[in-house]
This record gives sequence, C-alpha cells and structure tokens, in this order.
Amino acid sequence: MARGKVFLIVSGLVMVGCGAQKPASAETVAPAAKEPAEPAAPVSTYEPPPLPTDGAIKMLGLTGPDKPWDEMSYEEKEWYMVGKVHPIMRQVFQTFDAAKYEGEKFECTPCHDEDPARKYKMPNPKLSAIPAFGSEDWKAMENARIVKFMAHRVTPVMAQLLGEPAFDPATGKGFSCTECHPKQ
Repeated sequence: MARGKVFLIVSGLVMVGCGAQKPASAETVAPAAKEPAEPAAPVSTYEPPPLPTDGAIKMLGLTGPDKPWDEMSYEEKEWYMVGKVHPIMRQVFQTFDAAKYEGEKFECTPCHDEDPARKYKMPNPKLSAIPAFGSEDWKAMENARIVKFMAHRVTPVMAQLLGEPAFDPATGKGFSCTECHPKQ
C-alpha cells in the first residue's frame, strides 16, 4: 500500500477514535513532513476566579457536616445537600458563568442522575468520564478552562463540604474528580 494511503487511513482512525464527526480528507490531514509542524497549543493562562467571601459561603461556611458523611442517613444527606451544599456550589459555579448558573438554573440533576432509583448515588454514570490523573489523556485536557475550574474550585470545595481530605497527587488519595465523574 502506498505510504500516503497508509497515512490517510491512520489519520482517519485517529480522528474517529478522538470523536471526529467526519472522515479524514486530504484537507484535514496533518501537513506533509517537509512543512514545519504547527507549534504546540499554548498552555492556558486561565486562572479560576477566587471564591466569593459573601452570600452562602459566608452564611453557611466551608465546613463539613457535624456527622461524618458515611454515617449519615439518606434523609440527613439530602437535607445537608439541599441546605448547604447546593447553595454554596451554586455560588461557586456562578463565579465561572453567572448567567448559566443563576437562580433556578442550577439544579441537582446536572451533577446527579435524574433516575430516582439511583437515589443520587455517585459517581454519576451520565457525567463525562475522567482519565486517570497524570495520564496522557489527563495532560491533554488539564489546561481547559472548565477542567482548571473544576480541579481548583469545585473539587476542593466539595471535599471541604463533605468533610473529606482533598485529593493529593503525590499519594493519589483524597476527594477527587472521580467522586462525581466515572473513571475513564
């Protein structure tokens, strides 16, 4: 088989594997070897906004429940989520996109499955799967704005609110993305 055809087939398979909607064509393949390669995408300089010091965060505090989460009944967890976690997390998400997460637009179901039989069990299989921390797939996504926001604001705040230790990359232990998202 000619070298060019092999390149097109491999390029097509890579694009399909990465979720491309159209098969590769001569216009969508990488530049020929004699042309200089495009520079790598710049590392995102986005820094998540600081946490607010007013509103629900000020009123309710970034502390865990009085009783360890694992010892709480379903009803205790539900009341804690409605009374503390939900208002604080709405405020946190509003720092990322105020219009998208204002008032009634921030509900339970984007994080928790709508299936009542699951009773809000986590991780939610309908959320996007998260690759292993430090893997090539993780490195490919870690500079995205939403990933930085989730890693530096959402996950640490949820850990605090649940009274759990935050994820420690050195040990691989603690509250991480995969408490809510399935593992890839």
